[in-house]
Amino acid sequence: MESVKIAILEDHSVVTEGIISILKSNPFFSLAGEFRTAADLFSFLESNPIDVLVLDIDLPDRNGIDVLREIKEKHQPTKVIIFSLHGSRVYVEDALKSKADGYMLKSDPISKLPEVIQLVMKGGSFVSDGVSKVQLPFSAFQMEILNLLVQGLSQNEVADRIQKSRKTVEYHLNQMRTKFSCKNNNELISKYEKEIQK
Repeated sequence: MESVKIAILEDHSVVTEGIISILKSNPFFSLAGEFRTAADLFSFLESNPIDVLVLDIDLPDRNGIDVLREIKEKHQPTKVIIFSLHGSRVYVEDALKSKADGYMLKSDPISKLPEVIQLVMKGGSFVSDGVSKVQLPFSAFQMEILNLLVQGLSQNEVADRIQKSRKTVEYHLNQMRTKFSCKNNNELISKYEKEIQK
């Protein structure tokens, strides 16, 4: 059996090390490369095809869902497993619409990853049991803004990270505050965190 070539796009070295250690336990897996930015990954893929990409959503230079779409457009046979902290249903639905082959949460046991890789290589798909059953009335773009606020970024920092104007960020936050009947962002964050724990 030919080995499965796997690349990892994840900007936290501790998470990457955990993934690598579990992959090494399977003789049929080979690590093609580990990357911290989308730019580095795409540069590598120009001359190095891979079978599977383990992909985080929160990256320093791009949104992981955008990376997923580009992989599926330009590197068609590659299977993509999202490996994320985000358990909100809107993220999962956005990822699946963008042709993700699997969606695994970082709260899942890492020992499950080889099984998920084998499943998607056989043409199957996987979605973590830990995904929230609550459907929030926000778009994936709004969820991205909200999750960056939860991480402690200011509105200006959020605007810089997603490469949009502060006005755009404020417009979407205002829409979310209205939907959740919140007076300010702190109240919005608090309500959101309670919802996703359901």
